[in-house]
Amino acid sequence: MRKILSIYFLAAWLLFPLSVLKVKAESIDQRLFNQIHDRWQRDWLDKPMELLTNAGEAEIGIALCAGVGLFGGEKARQSAKLALTADLASALLTYGLKNAVNRPRPEGPTERSNSSFPSGHSTGAFALATVFAHQYPGISIPCYTAATGIALSRVSLGRHYPSDVLAGAAIGFATARLVLHFRKGILDFEFDTWLQKKFQKDENPAPPDSTIPK
Repeated sequence: MRKILSIYFLAAWLLFPLSVLKVKAESIDQRLFNQIHDRWQRDWLDKPMELLTNAGEAEIGIALCAGVGLFGGEKARQSAKLALTADLASALLTYGLKNAVNRPRPEGPTERSNSSFPSGHSTGAFALATVFAHQYPGISIPCYTAATGIALSRVSLGRHYPSDVLAGAAIGFATARLVLHFRKGILDFEFDTWLQKKFQKDENPAPPDSTIPK
């Protein structure tokens, strides 16, 4: 009995600082949200924030990669392939975290797969920005400025807490850097060729061994 009580006291002693830190973190998160969403709110900012949020939709990111790949040169096609890979990989990770954490949005609870943490818009925006900034260093500032604007718009419009967009930005950046690290294997991988090899049937199969033992 004493051992059990000792374990409980030890667990409480260890978890209490963590709970205090969590409360403090949530308090800071809420204050930042109030600052951006309430105190910085201006009527003339509503339209730009809506435009930035719309620019961060997944369909826009896919369309951007498709346009760059279809109408650009060889480097552009490679960049589009890397960016799309980073975007899709980070989206899968974000989807898993949303389901696992299930944090209510500032505007109220939603479906588990569309919960608040992390921000999918921020994840996708920073995944694409990181790849294109690496491929074209001259546009690094515009890329990251656009991604930051998309992330801020989610807080300004009351869709996410600041920690949601910070986590999304970190996931997008880290996933993109990982994709760039393995760029050779990704660029060498041809999906259509892989499918063909996987599902094609041998049109001229070798005849069975018909050797008759003597």
